[in-house]
Amino acid sequence: MPNEPDTARDLRRALVIEDDQGVRRMLRFSLRASGFTIAETATGAEALALLGELAPDAVILDLGLPDGLGGAVLERLRRMQEMDGGAPAWMVVSAMNREDATRLFGPLGDRFLPKPFDPWDLVAKLQELLGESGDL
Repeated sequence: MPNEPDTARDLRRALVIEDDQGVRRMLRFSLRASGFTIAETATGAEALALLGELAPDAVILDLGLPDGLGGAVLERLRRMQEMDGGAPAWMVVSAMNREDATRLFGPLGDRFLPKPFDPWDLVAKLQELLGESGDL
C-alpha cells in the first residue's frame, strides 16, 4: 500500500563498536527493541571503515578495543560532528572511570557511560541526542 511507511528505510541505523560479546548482545537487544537496525564490529580499524560506508545515525563506542583504536574512532566522530550537521549521535562506554577517560581522551561530557551500564539508559540518551521521544 502506498501510504504505509517503509519500515526498513524508517529504522535508525546504529553501529556498535564493542569487543565484549555479552555487551554487544545486550546492546543488540535493547537497540533493536527501540527501533534501530544494528551493525557491529569488535575493532577500531573496521569501525573506521564502516563509519563512512554505513553512515549510521548512532554510534556506541567502547574505548578499550583490542586493536587500541578506540581513541582514533572517537576523534573521527568528533571531526564528523564539527564538520557536518548530519554526523551520527554517539555514546562512549568504557571500563574506565569518567576522570581517567577524560584525561586520556579529552572531554566526553554527557556522552560517557561507565561499564557496567544500563542499556536502556544508553538508548534513552541516544534518542535524546537524535531528537526523538522515548516512545518507540
